[in-house]
Amino acid sequence: MRILPQKKFPLNSEGRRSKAEMLGERIFRLVINVTCSALLYKILLQEDCDFLHTYLGGNIDVPLYYKNYPCSNIPDYLYDFYVFKLSYHMYELVYCLAYQRRRPDFLEYALHHLMTWSLIFFSYSLSMARLGCIVMLVHDVTDLAVTLFKMTIDITPIAIQALTYVQMLVSWVYFRLWFFPVHNIYHLYWECYSDGKICPNVNYSMLNMLFAFIAGLFCLHVFWFYLMLQGLLKRCRSKAGFT
Repeated sequence: MRILPQKKFPLNSEGRRSKAEMLGERIFRLVINVTCSALLYKILLQEDCDFLHTYLGGNIDVPLYYKNYPCSNIPDYLYDFYVFKLSYHMYELVYCLAYQRRRPDFLEYALHHLMTWSLIFFSYSLSMARLGCIVMLVHDVTDLAVTLFKMTIDITPIAIQALTYVQMLVSWVYFRLWFFPVHNIYHLYWECYSDGKICPNVNYSMLNMLFAFIAGLFCLHVFWFYLMLQGLLKRCRSKAGFT
């Protein structure tokens, strides 16, 4: 409450209370994002991990997510991390359905939580944790950048808002619009669907469902990127006096 500017959020107003609650929620998510990203990196940087791509800070140029499937090598504590993520995203889904129905983007937000939880559940139960944890890492790092930007809106100088917006945009393009489709989705196709597929032991009825969820998640990424650019354009027009 103390850090909110009184000019934009008058004392004892509903807008001030709502903004304070939103900030509290984002601080909670910031803690979760930092914790998850740090823990997952620590797990994936173990010596026996052979699938962390160089573009994510690893030392593998062409990782094989389905090597020796279903008896793939899994780093220590990765399944413990999965249990934590399943619990957290189930909480996020239930909280969204129960308390956030008035959000203007409720349908997209609820769909995102449902798809995220489903992907984690499928990859965990089908022994596809190698690919699944990389997808989680890509999303956790990007969510951290998004949360930082949302925390600065309306309560910090415009220079800080611009800086956090740029880092959010860059991380979104790098991780979700480039690495995710090229090195996760296409790599899944190359390993399991192409003519020279190297993993013949996959249950394709379940893999098809997993592939559909991942492709749908990427469509949401593109849609949200469009909303980011649209929000910037709207704010620039407002500052320039066009609206």
